[in-house]
Amino acid sequence: MIRLDVKSELPKGIKWTNEMTKQLPFSASQALNGVAGNRAGINQFPEAASKGLLADLKRTLNTKLDRPKKQTSEGFYATTAKKTALFVRITPKNKPWDRNKYIVGNIQGGDRPSKWIEHTARRLGRLPSNVDLVPTWNVKRDRYGNPNKTQVKRAFANVAAGKTFIGKPDNSTRPLGIYSVARSGSMKALFVAQSSTSYPTPLAGIERRALARASRTFGPYLRKALDRNVKAGGRR
Repeated sequence: MIRLDVKSELPKGIKWTNEMTKQLPFSASQALNGVAGNRAGINQFPEAASKGLLADLKRTLNTKLDRPKKQTSEGFYATTAKKTALFVRITPKNKPWDRNKYIVGNIQGGDRPSKWIEHTARRLGRLPSNVDLVPTWNVKRDRYGNPNKTQVKRAFANVAAGKTFIGKPDNSTRPLGIYSVARSGSMKALFVAQSSTSYPTPLAGIERRALARASRTFGPYLRKALDRNVKAGGRR
């Protein structure tokens, strides 16, 4: 949780007025939204589109992760602060799929959860729960480096026909995995199993960087919003 001190960021060297007191909660909410860089913040401070926390998190994910998909790099959501609720909550999005486990895993580390390929392989074949599947060079990759879904789904569809084998080949030193089976009976490895892996932590320190950015931008946004709102209030 990031806490910001409103009092220390108030303008100094000027006479405090009743109108400032009146406009302070609203101004603070605008400043918080500007810090976050959500839609409400960008409406008030256009520069927040590139300087807000959401934009900074996107840059960090694009830099630290290996070819993340757009849905991942833009995987954070910010709530909107109001004058009666002076906070913004920034969390990983959970629609159309939950990014939380993946993003938190890359921040804190820990065991990597099984992917859809492993779940399907366990359902169709013999694959222990304590292994991960690693694609071989016989599997095409998409532009993000992930196994080509069409090829993988085709392999799973061929299990019933005996054209795909999941498990450890008999009388062989070959490891557990997913194999394409030719008419001659020869096998070509598509995936091989290895002991369950842990997440690396390329996003470690992301909260510290967010705090530093929030601390730099909140004060200027607050003073700008307060000055603007006091002037607008005086004209009414």
